Amino acid sequence: MKKLILILLISFTALIAHEDLTLELVDNKDNTITIIGDEEHHQGLAGALIKIESLISGELLFKDRLPKDSKMTIPIPKEPYQVVLDTTDEVLTKIGIAPIEGFKQEHQLKADEVIAKLSKESHDEDEWDSLTILFFSLCLIMFIIAIYYSNKNTNRLLNKQKDN
Repeated sequence: MKKLILILLISFTALIAHEDLTLELVDNKDNTITIIGDEEHHQGLAGALIKIESLISGELLFKDRLPKDSKMTIPIPKEPYQVVLDTTDEVLTKIGIAPIEGFKQEHQLKADEVIAKLSKESHDEDEWDSLTILFFSLCLIMFIIAIYYSNKNTNRLLNKQKDN
């Protein structure tokens, strides 16, 4: 019985684990940035889509997939921009780093038009939170324990009845 409970606890612990994605921008001080996509277990996000979107026009400035090492270096755009990490479950966005000489003053944001074009962050809403999984796991363990003791007591009663 102890082995069964141990196996169940290990199984449910694995269910509770989830991936937290990170998007990191590193200024290389040479008008390039390194974009790093990673997840909680540091296995990388090879193949995830990286997009660079203009905050001025909302247009797509760059689009490519992360290579095997989950890092890519690109030139810094000359206008304000956001970096988008798009995976199958989540979309992360981060405002881009300015070039060494900064962005030109003449760039005026057209807020309503641009915001409609830009990618929005999204997270997988179908996931259970940790508290729900923990509660469900405890209920399942208690149910299995109840069945075990019920079966044990039923067998004991049947054996006593056979003896009489």
